[in-house]
Amino acid sequence: MYRKPPDLELEGLFKRHFTTVEFFQGTIMNPIDLQRVKVHEADACLVLANKYCQDPDAEDAANIMRVISIKNYSDDIRVIIQLMQYHNKAYLLNIPSWDWKQGDDVICLAELKLGFIAQSCLAPGFSTMMANLFAMRSFKTSPDTQVWQNDYLQGTGCEMYTETLSPSFTGMTFPQASELCFTKLKLLLLAIEVKGVEGADTKISINPKGAKIVANTQGFFIAQSADEVKSRSDTQT
Repeated sequence: MYRKPPDLELEGLFKRHFTTVEFFQGTIMNPIDLQRVKVHEADACLVLANKYCQDPDAEDAANIMRVISIKNYSDDIRVIIQLMQYHNKAYLLNIPSWDWKQGDDVICLAELKLGFIAQSCLAPGFSTMMANLFAMRSFKTSPDTQVWQNDYLQGTGCEMYTETLSPSFTGMTFPQASELCFTKLKLLLLAIEVKGVEGADTKISINPKGAKIVANTQGFFIAQSADEVKSRSDTQT
């Protein structure tokens, strides 16, 4: 939702994904518009920042006001907000219904960027790898291109997907499952969703060496497409 109609580029994006995305012209500050888009029935509300804005603090202030409007309308809805400046995160704590425990969260672009730079000091190439995973790109290999360049281009076309592992993986340890996915299915299994004991919350565990795969375990893969993950992870091993 936005108060102005989308530009041609954004409108083209909506049309390409018309089965899953719908644009509403309006404002979050208006309860009538919030009711029109059925915010109270949503699983979560995502407030995006304009990273090209001239005044980051003003952009953050406007988005924090949008969060207040959403919480006033439906205090139990999960809200995820993008902020430009790290120091503006403190203002969210003044919202009475803001609750980290129920899933409310903030993504600070400046903090994320500096975090990537810091991680790249520990593991060179980390920021490039993560940027390639976040971006949606298609790749075309060429016989005129060097082998390492074709390999890199193929990697830039990969993204992260989730899929329920087939019953064939049940009982395997995570190293066994990840080895099988890589050698036979040509998929890179990074993590699984581990269910808590006695109704506790589930958590995402990256490379859990001692964990065993149970029925209906959700896996996190790096692959070229969601269809590729679904078709191969359902394969009986």
